[in-house]
Amino acid sequence: MKKLTRYILIEHIAPFFLAFFAITFLLVIDFVPKVMDHVIDKDLSIWIALELVALNIAWMLALSVPMAVLVAVLMGFGRLTSDFEITAIKASGIHLMRVIMPLMVVGCFLMAGMIEFNDKILPELNKRSRILWGDIGAMRPTLVFRSGLFISDIPGYLVLIDKIDHTTSRVEGVRITNTRTATKPEIVVAEHGFLKMTNGGLNMQFTLYNGEIHKLDTEEPANYRRMNFEKHILNISDVASELKRSDQDYRNDREMDIEQMQANVARSKATIIPFKDRITDNLQRKFDYLFADSFTYNGDTSLTEAVAFDQIRQSAVNQYKVVQRSRQQIAAQKRLINKYTIEIYKKYSIPAASLAFILIGAPLAVISRRGGMGVAIAISIALFTMYWAFLIGGEDLADRGLVSPFWAMWSANLLLGGIGLYLIYKVVTEKPIFSFFRRTTGKDN
Repeated sequence: MKKLTRYILIEHIAPFFLAFFAITFLLVIDFVPKVMDHVIDKDLSIWIALELVALNIAWMLALSVPMAVLVAVLMGFGRLTSDFEITAIKASGIHLMRVIMPLMVVGCFLMAGMIEFNDKILPELNKRSRILWGDIGAMRPTLVFRSGLFISDIPGYLVLIDKIDHTTSRVEGVRITNTRTATKPEIVVAEHGFLKMTNGGLNMQFTLYNGEIHKLDTEEPANYRRMNFEKHILNISDVASELKRSDQDYRNDREMDIEQMQANVARSKATIIPFKDRITDNLQRKFDYLFADSFTYNGDTSLTEAVAFDQIRQSAVNQYKVVQRSRQQIAAQKRLINKYTIEIYKKYSIPAASLAFILIGAPLAVISRRGGMGVAIAISIALFTMYWAFLIGGEDLADRGLVSPFWAMWSANLLLGGIGLYLIYKVVTEKPIFSFFRRTTGKDN
């Protein structure tokens, strides 16, 4: 038995790593164009681009490991079946579950490792990735001056230069429009000048010669002024395209570990209690008021009744508004609870998909009787599509409060695992998979 266990495990090692690296590579290739857009637009260094890819490798690993398990099981059991080794094992009286069990044990260790990875490492890398994306987004696009083209990448300025000598930094035919004050734009026109970067590249300085400054006033056109100059120095600040690193304490739901999200869930549940009590107290006071003892009034009631009716109506409106506000606050807190609970279950359910994929992959490979990469990929794509459809659809339904977070995150695993156990039973008993439907239609097996 030990030799069989070792043989089964060895048979799956190479397919697992092959599938793991292939799937991860495809995810990286799909992500790279997004990074390259910023590399070109913001002139990022190759090291920043590599850091961005490395930080996002984390979520790729969280997805590629369960997928690689499925491909490995399909390829491993497919080859064993095509070479009639599964038939020989069954003929020797060994149950198929006994063959699958070593993979389930390894799958449990793999699941435990991925749960720890998803809980401790993935949130931190997600946070660092989000911050880096934000820092890149805040960068100015690289300033590239070209002759005869408007430059609008400097906030509050529009620059046009007829001729640029990139060797000497001499510029000719300069027109600079300052639009920082919309109602009072300022236009600087010069025959020639020089351009240089100051303050470590943070600021830009134009030294201009033989020109004019036009100051306009769109609200009071009579205030237009024109000034001539022989030399004019114009400084424009904060034009750097360098990456400025930042740090943030804020974390969203995908950047928290399980303990942090459980604390937020407990806090939201505690927040709901006062709003529920407020609704109960308001309804109780209204109930006591409506059913309080009455007394007889013998005076003129015409005015009193009108005032009383108006007071009752206004009181009912106020009570309704209080109840509605409380219900809105409760609904908002419940949405937060659902959001955090979904992420908590997701940290367990995606790693647990490895076990579900083992249960359904092994019998499918035996039934297909083929061990090639093509069959494994075809079946894997179908199961992946089904799994992610359940996961994404379930998350959307849970966010809207239509299903519980548990069923939203675990339904795919339970369904695939259940189908896998059913297929294992059919393979072991050598019964047709759709025997029930054949009996109902009157056909022989």
